[in-house]
Amino acid sequence: MGEEEPASLDGQFYEFAKMMDKKRDGTTITLYNSDFWFRQCKILDDRKVTMTDTGILFNKFGKSEINWDEWNEFLVDLCELKGLDLEKAQDTLTNCGLPGQTPVVVPQYRDFFLTYKPKEKMLF
Repeated sequence: MGEEEPASLDGQFYEFAKMMDKKRDGTTITLYNSDFWFRQCKILDDRKVTMTDTGILFNKFGKSEINWDEWNEFLVDLCELKGLDLEKAQDTLTNCGLPGQTPVVVPQYRDFFLTYKPKEKMLF
């Protein structure tokens, strides 16, 4: 067997950009795919970094998909806004594995209702 080439950030960008739609060319990434990538490597944790944070920064570009250079600018802005170490974030994004290698739970608004309890049944 041949040796695997080491992971690179732009290679990961390409893989996550093509995630769930193999017809895509991998040159642009959507907010959903970018958030999925952040969730897989545990940067997007709904505590320090939320989907609102990424959505606001992504919408700065005014497009539904952004290219590699714009995504790098987006990552720098996110790290500055949330006080994250850029190099560590890049390393984490590079080494988190290919899309789907780690289970990722994308929260849905309906999930709130799965844990809902009426006031009468709540224990205080």
